[in-house]
Amino acid sequence: MVQIPGQMKMLKSFFATRFRDRIFLFASILILFLWLVACAISREPGQHAVLQFFAIAVFMLLITIGVLLVYARTKRKLPFTAILLTAIALRLCSLAGEPLFEDDYYRYMWDGYQMATTGDPYTLAPSHFFDKDIPEPFEPILSLINYPDIATVYGPFSQWVFALAYHIDAAAVWPLQLVAGVADILVLCALYLLGAGNAMLLYAWSPLLLKEFSLTAHPDIYGIAGMVLAILALKRQRMLLSGVLLALGFSAKVFAILALPFLLTATTSLRDSLKILVGFAGTLLAVTAWYGDPIIWVPDGLQAMAQSWLFNAPLYLLLLPYTPVQTIKAALLALFCLYALLVLIRRTRLWLGKHTPLPSHQPWPASKAGFRGDWLYFLFLLSLPVANPWYLTWVLPFAVLYRSAWAWIASVAMLLSYYYGVYIGIPGTGYQQLPVAVIFIEYSLIVLGGSAAYFWMRRDRTLPYSSRT
Repeated sequence: MVQIPGQMKMLKSFFATRFRDRIFLFASILILFLWLVACAISREPGQHAVLQFFAIAVFMLLITIGVLLVYARTKRKLPFTAILLTAIALRLCSLAGEPLFEDDYYRYMWDGYQMATTGDPYTLAPSHFFDKDIPEPFEPILSLINYPDIATVYGPFSQWVFALAYHIDAAAVWPLQLVAGVADILVLCALYLLGAGNAMLLYAWSPLLLKEFSLTAHPDIYGIAGMVLAILALKRQRMLLSGVLLALGFSAKVFAILALPFLLTATTSLRDSLKILVGFAGTLLAVTAWYGDPIIWVPDGLQAMAQSWLFNAPLYLLLLPYTPVQTIKAALLALFCLYALLVLIRRTRLWLGKHTPLPSHQPWPASKAGFRGDWLYFLFLLSLPVANPWYLTWVLPFAVLYRSAWAWIASVAMLLSYYYGVYIGIPGTGYQQLPVAVIFIEYSLIVLGGSAAYFWMRRDRTLPYSSRT
């Protein structure tokens, strides 16, 4: 005899599954549509493009949160295949757009040309070639490079990527977008292997990540990829490979160096730590030998940026009336180093007596390889005199692993920092002159939105998306 309650339960489960899957499908289509609109805006940005893009980003974040809530209420996991396919589709859509609110990509293409033809993008600034014969496709590119009297700020690994893009299609931006998108997908796959859950959808559909990498082709993604893959290699007991990958990430962006002390202290085996260090140092020596000049690690452009640039830095803005900028910089960086040192001391003391092997299949927070990279990188960014929106992308892989909701609110709020100079149509404004009101709104959204999300998730225990899990 058929049990009616049992059949009703099965029927309810069936319709719940269909409803959940339809929600995901509908949300995916809507996200793709919104991103295509953003790509269309990027091709012909108007005076209000920043606000239009910000509105699209807000809608994309709200849709993503809605999907996560549906799956959290039904206590189901999102299939990684579905997340991966939508992530790939979004990054392919970016090829139809153009870099938005920035002109750094002219420098990428120029560096690729220099790297491919001379092997040295570090010695001569672009202005040196103003009265020289260069290939015709690069003449307009050369005239549009910002700070033409300063040589490149980009690391040696990034230069290899720029050269690769040059060989695919010289003087075109789409190869840069394509390679950056592929690296971003690699990070998503690594997060899955590290034990990330449904929060991967936030990474896959993040408007900030899509904008900065697959649309604008910022080389930070290669540093992030090297760091995340190094962590994955560490958990898989590939210590030498971990050091090599982190060194390649550092070769793309110096920010990756912050992860090195935490990787070295992730194991109580001195031999394993030495393997990581040998892989890291050996790779850096090999890269230096390839270029034949140690100047690649501190190029003139990077020095100029570190010494004199100031942008979107709220702590500097508060302290500048009372203290010189160099004093503020030294004090904030010293405080950050003290914070990182205290964290490392506590980490080392807790693990010195534990001689258990490094677990290779535990999720990130339960693993010895884990460290709060979300807080580490966010506090580091607050100590810098320049806080470009794409710098926050270093926080987001850890925001997936530790489920830090505040970071995703920040990822949308930081887009307001594009509301400056030439992009808001105010005659005579500086290229990077950001109104104080914008900085106030931007960081107020991060503090208030992050606090609201924290207290809401603490109260609603049915949500798995919490920093405690």
